[in-house]
Amino acid sequence: MMMTLATIAAWVAWIVVVCSIDPARAGAAGFVFFYVSLSLAAVGTMTIAGTGIRVWMRREEIVSRHVSHAFRQAFLFAALGVVSLFLLSHGLFRWWSATLIILLLAVVELLFLSASRPRPDA
Repeated sequence: MMMTLATIAAWVAWIVVVCSIDPARAGAAGFVFFYVSLSLAAVGTMTIAGTGIRVWMRREEIVSRHVSHAFRQAFLFAALGVVSLFLLSHGLFRWWSATLIILLLAVVELLFLSASRPRPDA
């Protein structure tokens, strides 16, 4: 419930930033508010959706485990989106930069997955 309220607040903050801040006059602070509010809204939305899908598909697991996995993956997807938008706004987005970002985030996810798996006793 708290995550839903925080996500709604983040979307409202993003809408306020988009509607009320002039990017030509706001400077760096306006862009920081834009990207931070968009990131928080995206992470919250994807976490809620990912948790719902995980709970629906795997009802036998603990919900808190679903939330932690969904939050981590939502954070990585939001990072992909926000970094891509940032690079696009500066004219630096290319197919190879997108590929490098995706590979970096895939490595991070693989590190988390390998660290969370139980190791057999040797």
